[in-house]
Amino acid sequence: MDFTGIIKATLDEKGRVVLPVCFRKEMGGSIPGGCLAVELDPYEICLNIYPVEEWNKRLSVLKEKLNFNNMEHTRMLDLIYQRFKIIDIPGSCRMSIPRNFIESVHVSKEIIFTGQGTRFRLWDAVEYHTYMDSMGDFKSNFSKIFGQSI
Repeated sequence: MDFTGIIKATLDEKGRVVLPVCFRKEMGGSIPGGCLAVELDPYEICLNIYPVEEWNKRLSVLKEKLNFNNMEHTRMLDLIYQRFKIIDIPGSCRMSIPRNFIESVHVSKEIIFTGQGTRFRLWDAVEYHTYMDSMGDFKSNFSKIFGQSI
């Protein structure tokens, strides 16, 4: 899977939004297992949404880095588990995002989905534009991160 693109959408009054068709197609036309994992991003004010198989890979990597005999690590695990939710996706592909997640990322009504490889993101439209404005020049950032190696 390789989610790409920017898609505008609208959140309804019940906190639901239709999963973009292009993302469904990327998953083979249907949602594997009928569920998606929704995570509060640890760095940005957005939600990361994963097919469950991809989320399980991410969770395994995170858990492998933890020592369950270390109090600080077990507390981090508590926080990780509080910051994601597996949600059922009905046949209509109208996702019901948990209200506390919607409130945490300041989503009002107008949202933007962005593809990001094995996951896609859900942003409040205003927050997304603020984020993009803070990014600076693509050419300069690309050069800084990748240099002449590409």
